[in-house]
Amino acid sequence: MTWNPLALPPRVDARICLFRLAVLGILILLPIGGSTFAQTFPLGDELTIIQKPLLNIPAFARPGDVFPINCEADPATTGWTAELVHKDKTVSLNLLSSSYDASTLWWTLQAEVPAEMIYELYDLRVMADGGIDDTTWNAVNIIPEYRNNYYFIHVTDPHMPDHQFSSSGAVPADSTESVDMREVIRDINLLNPEFVLLTGDVINEGELEDYLEWRSFSRVQHLLTELEVPVFLVTGNHDVGGWDSTPPPDGTARIQWWRFFGWARLDDPPVGAPYFTQNYSFDYGPVHFIGMESYLNYDDWRDWIYGDESFTSAQMNWLDQDLAASGSGTQVMFFHSDFSRQLNLNSLDVEMALSGHIHYDSGSLNGPPWDLTTDNVCDGARSYRTIKVSGSTLSPQETQQAGSSGQELTVSYNPANDGTNESVIATIDSSHDIRHENGRLRIRMPKVAGASYDATGGTLLQVDDSGDEAVCHVAVDIPANRHLTVTVTMTTGSPVPDAVAPLAVQLLPNYPNPFNPSTNIVFSLSRQEAVHLSIYDMSGRFIALLEDGIRPAGVNEVSWSGLNSSDQPVPSGVYLVQLQVGDESKVRRIVLAK
Repeated sequence: MTWNPLALPPRVDARICLFRLAVLGILILLPIGGSTFAQTFPLGDELTIIQKPLLNIPAFARPGDVFPINCEADPATTGWTAELVHKDKTVSLNLLSSSYDASTLWWTLQAEVPAEMIYELYDLRVMADGGIDDTTWNAVNIIPEYRNNYYFIHVTDPHMPDHQFSSSGAVPADSTESVDMREVIRDINLLNPEFVLLTGDVINEGELEDYLEWRSFSRVQHLLTELEVPVFLVTGNHDVGGWDSTPPPDGTARIQWWRFFGWARLDDPPVGAPYFTQNYSFDYGPVHFIGMESYLNYDDWRDWIYGDESFTSAQMNWLDQDLAASGSGTQVMFFHSDFSRQLNLNSLDVEMALSGHIHYDSGSLNGPPWDLTTDNVCDGARSYRTIKVSGSTLSPQETQQAGSSGQELTVSYNPANDGTNESVIATIDSSHDIRHENGRLRIRMPKVAGASYDATGGTLLQVDDSGDEAVCHVAVDIPANRHLTVTVTMTTGSPVPDAVAPLAVQLLPNYPNPFNPSTNIVFSLSRQEAVHLSIYDMSGRFIALLEDGIRPAGVNEVSWSGLNSSDQPVPSGVYLVQLQVGDESKVRRIVLAK
């Protein structure tokens, strides 16, 4: 949408008028001319009506669920409607209620998701009488269920679009750090975590949206829409801190954050929302996640509110209230940095804190509580950390990288994955030491009436044929340190072949168990098949490949002598045997006792 700082819904509160007039004042004071970049890069999605969910604070919902939509509009607004949009799909939402809260100045719409849905990340569109029509990108993730065993990914410090400053002569077309972030996004979309936590310094210099029309916020916002999973974003010092050495007025960086990531009410919060910082929380199953604004107030804007650095006393009060309201479950905090050393995870009873800022890994994986900093994305590091979750139990992994040319995790297609081929083979090669069980491929096939689609090497979850192609979503268990081949084939109008008896696979008890120094792993097949037999430790780290070839029908045995892939002895403990036959996967625990 095109943003007009003076365009207001009728009878909007005066404090919002003051906020937008302040933004207009900044625009007037900025230099005019010197760049035509705005003509070549589109403006981002500025916050107008919808305040939550957003690109940076999305919502999860299952078919049949009801979720809240917060909007800023005149108290007398009528005729509310809402819908979800993804490419060629538009799905109307049933609004069960709409109410205005005079203490927070927000409307709350209760929206019900239809029973039949394609599981995807959707834009949210809201309309009402009086010409209200607003869309926010990648705001609602429709899921079939909340997983009990899943993982999420922590990313920090992209410093986009480039890790240089305007004072050094950097040009707006330079996007070195955007390239780094795009490589990380490519990995994330294949690994398919439940969500991403992005802990600030997403923008390198937060004052340059309108200054010489460099569009820093707009460029970053557009790039984040390339993620196919939800991203939860909090501020860093480069995002909202501001610089005395640059021409834009003090406060420009923070005001621009409000303009694109919200909220305008933080300029002068109403009585029912008395915080000048953006803090929020959400639940995924039994785990409670808490995102807090973190900053260094470089330009000393409103130092009577923000001081020199976060966290404010109001933020700490909010944190106490949020933790108390969440109960005694597992708590995960994420923020850019605890600059003033105000957080004691033990006294707060918080199991994990994830942060960035220092541009290297820190903290022990031997928690809880875990106080972990993850290496940065920018300057070619391309780092990210996977945190595995089982129920309410957290298991943080070592940080991994996308690689200088994206070579650590790759997927290739033969023939091209362009929607024109009736059979496509995808080959995934992973050099990571971590197994990712919930990976996903989106393989594009011709859209033909009456066609069906089959997958081998993965599980076909759904076929989205709402557009010009049929997009096959295939779940893949991405192993550590080896490759995986997945084939998707379209069948249409051809004779049905003779029925083939379904494959039966069993992974039987190994013997002896516990064992030292070796054990026999036993499995049975109902017919001859290609078999992959691997050993992993309890964190999912690859240990050894025992079998990768054709095995006959019947009972088979393979011996393991407690050695890893480098023929070095592994320590005593519990290990996992995984038997992979086509799309059948069996796992059994074994115990090495030395």
